[in-house]
Amino acid sequence: MAWKMRRSPLRIGVLLLMASSATKYVRADDASPPDKSMYSLFNPTPNDAMRAFEPERPSKILNPFTVDAGHFQIESDFYNSIHTNYSGAGTQFFEVADPTFKLGLTNSIDFELVLNGYQNSATHDDQTGALTANGHGFGDAFFKAKFNLVGNDGGTFAMALVPWVKAPSAAPGLGNGVVEGGIALPMQINLPADFALGLQTEYDVLKDANDSRRYSNLINIANLSHPVSFISKDLTASIEFYSALATDAYTPPVYTLDLGLAYMVVPNVQLDAGANFGLTKASPNLNLYTGVSARF
Repeated sequence: MAWKMRRSPLRIGVLLLMASSATKYVRADDASPPDKSMYSLFNPTPNDAMRAFEPERPSKILNPFTVDAGHFQIESDFYNSIHTNYSGAGTQFFEVADPTFKLGLTNSIDFELVLNGYQNSATHDDQTGALTANGHGFGDAFFKAKFNLVGNDGGTFAMALVPWVKAPSAAPGLGNGVVEGGIALPMQINLPADFALGLQTEYDVLKDANDSRRYSNLINIANLSHPVSFISKDLTASIEFYSALATDAYTPPVYTLDLGLAYMVVPNVQLDAGANFGLTKASPNLNLYTGVSARF
């Protein structure tokens, strides 16, 4: 049966911004990027040839940069809490630790494993206060590969492909028990005055909550970041707009406004914190989190 994706101003704006930005800002640097093609998992990139440490935290958006060959990176929440109130019920969710492990395989490819840590979710009826759903335990596991296409080691524009698949390992009440997957296209454009513009579009295939059928989910993200140099050159702030639109009639659109702060403690360790605010009734009302990233 034919379907039509619901359009949104954010989706249209992001796509137009992608097209115009790629045309305006893609240009070669004066110096060619260094040749690092000889490095691999078994021939690690020397420390003095590694690219700058750029974790994906604290934002939802992925970045297009891979971990240097033969090196290891971990990014994780310390604590993450989400409050949602929709359709007559309120849900409180929290998670302790959700480490993402990244391993550089070549100069342009890395492998990533996301392990959702201990989670607790409880849903109560707004009228009676009765508990209607709950779950606790460990969440699903996600496997990703990142393939940098351009801009890994310098330049104004960078882009990557990130396919992912979910292994249904969550405890009862926390997951839907099926394999799901998708592919993301993250990009970054370095703008004047130390601003960085991140753009991402993502296509996922997810399970319908009411039957065994699958539906398409389209995610678009725009993120703008800049160092807060008047406080510290190592502190960076970001603002992000996130949208998720599904072809499933029972899955409402989700829009959020996300704010983040990241502080580079030392060159290979970063602390972060953030707050995400729901812009639609079905979106999480408030998501607060803090975490850490480190490279070895």
